[in-house]
Amino acid sequence: MDMQPDPSAVVQPAVRARLWVSGYRLWPPDGYARLWLALSDGRALALRLGGRWLGKDEAIAPIVAALADDAGGHRYSLTLPEVDYVHVLYAAPVVPSLARDSAAFVLDPDFQSYVKALDREVVALLASLERPDTPAAITGYPVGREPHPPPARYLASIRNYNRLAALPTEQRERRMQALRRFPALVAPVLLTLHHSPNHFDGKRHAWRNKDESVEAAIDQGRDLVGALARFWEISRGLVRSPINAVMWGDREAGRRRAFLAFLDALPDNQRPDIVEFERWAPYLMNYFGLLWEEGEGIPPPKLAEVHRNAFHLGWQLTWRAAARRHGNLLTALADCGDFLDAVRDRAAVMLKRPYGPSRRRLAAGWLACFGLLGLLDASARWHRLRPWPEKDPTLPDFDVPEIVGRLEEDGKTAQELFTPALLQMEGMTMRHCVGGLNYWQATVEGARIFHLERADERATAFYQPRALSAEGEDAVYELVQLRGPCNQDVSDAMEAWAERVGEALNDPARQDRRRAALRCKSEALAHRWQARRALHFQQHPLDPKTERQLKRALAWLGETLPGPEVLLIAHVAGFEYHDGPQVEEKLAVGDALALVHEPANAHDALAVRLDWQGRKLGYVPRPHNEEIAARLTAGARLAAHITKIERAAQPWRRVRVMIRHEEQKAAG
Repeated sequence: MDMQPDPSAVVQPAVRARLWVSGYRLWPPDGYARLWLALSDGRALALRLGGRWLGKDEAIAPIVAALADDAGGHRYSLTLPEVDYVHVLYAAPVVPSLARDSAAFVLDPDFQSYVKALDREVVALLASLERPDTPAAITGYPVGREPHPPPARYLASIRNYNRLAALPTEQRERRMQALRRFPALVAPVLLTLHHSPNHFDGKRHAWRNKDESVEAAIDQGRDLVGALARFWEISRGLVRSPINAVMWGDREAGRRRAFLAFLDALPDNQRPDIVEFERWAPYLMNYFGLLWEEGEGIPPPKLAEVHRNAFHLGWQLTWRAAARRHGNLLTALADCGDFLDAVRDRAAVMLKRPYGPSRRRLAAGWLACFGLLGLLDASARWHRLRPWPEKDPTLPDFDVPEIVGRLEEDGKTAQELFTPALLQMEGMTMRHCVGGLNYWQATVEGARIFHLERADERATAFYQPRALSAEGEDAVYELVQLRGPCNQDVSDAMEAWAERVGEALNDPARQDRRRAALRCKSEALAHRWQARRALHFQQHPLDPKTERQLKRALAWLGETLPGPEVLLIAHVAGFEYHDGPQVEEKLAVGDALALVHEPANAHDALAVRLDWQGRKLGYVPRPHNEEIAARLTAGARLAAHITKIERAAQPWRRVRVMIRHEEQKAAG
């Protein structure tokens, strides 16, 4: 906001040192002037002025006067009669870092004078918090293309410097002592973990996680360990752990809380030191990804038992064993998602439900029962042994236009896979899950998958379209996945060939083909829905060991396998559109329901109505009504009752019912 304060209304601090810097020496370069000031009240300031003010000290006095009473740093811009518009750069580094002439610049008398005027103890502490992470245990990715690049911490800003250097002496010492003792826990509370240095404007892009109880404990010297334990929701033992005696992690507070909750779940003797923690921490994000419900970046709470059992061998031994068995852990953990989807389908069959437990719950159950190694082993076994049918009639079989077709260069080949049959053949020959329905659906939605060959090497490449406009008429294709047989990594030469195929996909001459491919999505929606309907209750065989493990994981989740008399456990469809809302408060678990086949139903001749005491609750959901309707037509004695009521759930998930065969129950 623009401020026009009266310079005579406040006492103006003295300027201890000043440093002018041309914008052309910064990155990105510009024509504006920058000014760093060290003031007698302990503060430092960084400012951006018009280029004509470079080196003109007469601009300093009105600026300092305007900011004299702004110790909290709330004014991001000034409009002054003497100087015009000024940006106050609180996210600029307290010590300028130049893109050019840095060697000569540090010898400049003005630079040396400015640095000498700063509180060196504060600068050194802030710089120590920016320590680089230990390199990841498994590398091989080009710089800048790591799936989880190491976090870049930036704390040595003007704002953070002023938060310490301008404090009264005793308060300054107490806060610096707390930062030295528990940097990973105190720094996010007292300081801003900036995204990056900002030499351009005064806009604020990051905030600290302020907590008055932690600040009071520091300033008054009272039970800081307890205050930090309460704020971060961890044990006092983890607060005192050596891992929190150094700064680690990125600027995302939710992710830090997730990491701390994970570490707190491990026994004291199995917690890693900072080096081992940072070596394997990039893969922990993929581990958390298996446990997320809605992909919000933070795993669900109350997973202490899961974490302990997943790493029962200890942090270091678990990761090292996983790397020996499965190689690239980012790939191996990502592949667990396809395995869990297959397990969910099988669980739906076993539980007689339309859907099995969520992927998150199944992952938690598997990790709790068999550990991280057990989940990775089961996933690899499923990918290796998965049976492939000759033809899957549920796949929508319609024309998807080619974009490239076949490409040949210097003995290398690339074949576009644009039919279900081609994708299934790729899945069978390469022994990975590219033949699954979800990859065909991705192709229908515009993605492109290629079989690549060079010399004696084969690979499957997946290219995802990124729309170039809101209308989505054209797109740029990006290589997002490249796997060899059995999901193995590929050579640099194969990666280069895959990049070349991507260039062919994005050739301007193929724009019309790309547009045709993207238009295919809307035409396929009806086909996709029909395919999903047909997939319900389809048998998805698992190998005997995985089948036994699934039963144990379901038991850990509290899921009881129904008896042979149970035909279906499902929610009432259309509950909110009939008498459900009117009678909901009267419903109770165990209430009997009547099953009424409606062969004359205009919407579905297989419709089966669910009645409660003569009132219509809704219907058996499609397509599961087909078997129920057929049995009723054949004269079978079926019974239904309410098994669960969740009044806070969405209407279509509020009432769950069980339908069973009365004769089988009586016989049992």
